[in-house]
Amino acid sequence: MSAQRPANAVEHALSAHGQHHNLPRPIAVFADFDGTIAVEDLGDKLFVEHGDFAGCYPRLQNGEWNVAQYWRAVCASLAPSVTPAFVRAWAMQQPADEYVGAFATFCRERAIPLTVVSDGFDAYITIVLEREGLGDVAVRCNTLFDAEGRVSPTFPGASESCACFCASCKRNALLASAAPDALVVYIGDGYSDFCAAEHADIVFAKHALAAYCTKQRIPHYPYKTFADVLAIFREIVQKKRFKPRYQAVLKRKQAFEME
Repeated sequence: MSAQRPANAVEHALSAHGQHHNLPRPIAVFADFDGTIAVEDLGDKLFVEHGDFAGCYPRLQNGEWNVAQYWRAVCASLAPSVTPAFVRAWAMQQPADEYVGAFATFCRERAIPLTVVSDGFDAYITIVLEREGLGDVAVRCNTLFDAEGRVSPTFPGASESCACFCASCKRNALLASAAPDALVVYIGDGYSDFCAAEHADIVFAKHALAAYCTKQRIPHYPYKTFADVLAIFREIVQKKRFKPRYQAVLKRKQAFEME
């Protein structure tokens, strides 16, 4: 995937509009979905409940398969009854962080663009977001299409220039969506968030991502729910604590030069 900026005129307009709210520079916020917006990792849960997760996941863990190969195999393991319509209905029953709507409203009211980045699939992500009133939020993720009634994955965000543990490169989603001078904020929880967090100025992290940030000495705010994220982010915006992180700026520059 070739990183382009801005990704589209709407995102550019949102970034520019944010400056009219007395912000010293544009802000771009990116949030993981599985385990971050969704309470559980739905990309795992779907295949644990309805596919051969136990047989496929170890082959990803031991390096026999890359992420895209794993997704293709575990999707193929789903029972014929697990159609795209089934996945959408299943998604309606999956809980989201109860404070994510308030966080999205805070961003929306200040024209701060919020993008959901995920190595999961649109078939359940968009359903949960729409149910939570976030249907207007930009999403960059893998897709599931209907192949004669069966689900089959595609990876529009794949990247050959990044060694991240993703089929949908979150780093490139970040680079493509954020204005060149934007303060980049990232919210995540897991392995697929490592690379994106390295390229962000402000990081909110929990679980495996928090441990990684601590090990790599990436400054971050620990959080449990979006209530924590909102409280801290509101203070950052109100007090205009917009200091770019040097290592993140350097990594974004290097990534653009590689593309």
